[in-house]
Amino acid sequence: MTYANSRLAKTERKVFQLFIAILAVICFIPGGASTFGGINGSAALAGGELIFNGESMLRGFVDNQYRFGFGVFFTQGLILMFFLRNIEQHSTLFHFSALAMFIGGLGRATNILEYGVVDPQVVGPTVIELVVIPLLVIWHMRIVNTQNSLRRAV
Repeated sequence: MTYANSRLAKTERKVFQLFIAILAVICFIPGGASTFGGINGSAALAGGELIFNGESMLRGFVDNQYRFGFGVFFTQGLILMFFLRNIEQHSTLFHFSALAMFIGGLGRATNILEYGVVDPQVVGPTVIELVVIPLLVIWHMRIVNTQNSLRRAV
């Protein structure tokens, strides 16, 4: 019975790691495009029109803040990839990364409450950040607890 539990635990761990790898890629693609391409690079990636066409101080400021924020998002992908090396040992790192994404989702939700859904493309990331990320944290804690229980049983 321990062998079956162990096999199930390994499979569950692999599926969890796959989800985290997908999340890391989600951080890399828009994070990289927006960090290095700016606010218009992000719009082009989404297939939309340029957000700013002319030069203005506002564009420079907004683009600067946008690039910084997406640089942090890109770094979240790096953190998640590092976390995958040892999901038990790097639990705290994962939890802080998840917290950062959750707080970002709270910011998005605040924007939606204040301005409404200005673009339907913001709904998906908001749901991921406010619902999926906390579920991944709970799942991660379950995997770690299961691994610890299996070690004690052996």
